Amino acid sequence: MKKKDKFPFLFTEFFKSSKDLFTRGFINRIQNDMVKGKDTVTKRDIFEAISLATRDRMASDWLVTQNKYNSYNGKKLYYLSLEFLMGRLLANTLINLDAFENSRKTLSELGYNISEIIEEEPDMGLGNGGLGRLAACFLDSMATLELP
Repeated sequence: MKKKDKFPFLFTEFFKSSKDLFTRGFINRIQNDMVKGKDTVTKRDIFEAISLATRDRMASDWLVTQNKYNSYNGKKLYYLSLEFLMGRLLANTLINLDAFENSRKTLSELGYNISEIIEEEPDMGLGNGGLGRLAACFLDSMATLELP
C-alpha cells in the first residue's frame, strides 16, 4: 500500500450520500468546535457551522482532485485577478456541491430557515465590479462545466 493510500478521505461523500451525514457533520461543528447547545446557539453560529462543514467537504474533494492531478500530471489553469465582486458564497457553494437541499432539510428539522441563515453571511463587496465580476463569472462557468 502506498503512503498516500493510507490517508482516509472521510468526507468525500459528505453531502452526496445522505442528509444524515450532513447533519452529523453540522452538529459536530456546533457541539465540538463552537461548544454550543440548543439554548445558546445563534443564527450566526448556525451559519459558521454550515460553512465549516462545507469547507470540510471542499477540502476533501480538493485533496482527491490534487491526487488525481499529480498522478496524471495534468495541466492546470490559474486565473489571477486583483479585483473580485463575488458577493456571498455559501448558497452558491452548497448548490455547486449539490448539497443545498440536504442543508435546507436539516435546518428545517432543527427549526431554522436556510434563507435566514444565508443572510448571516457578510457581503464581501470587494472591487468595483467590471473585471472582478467577469472573473467571478468565468470561475463560476468553469465550475458549472466541471472543468478541472
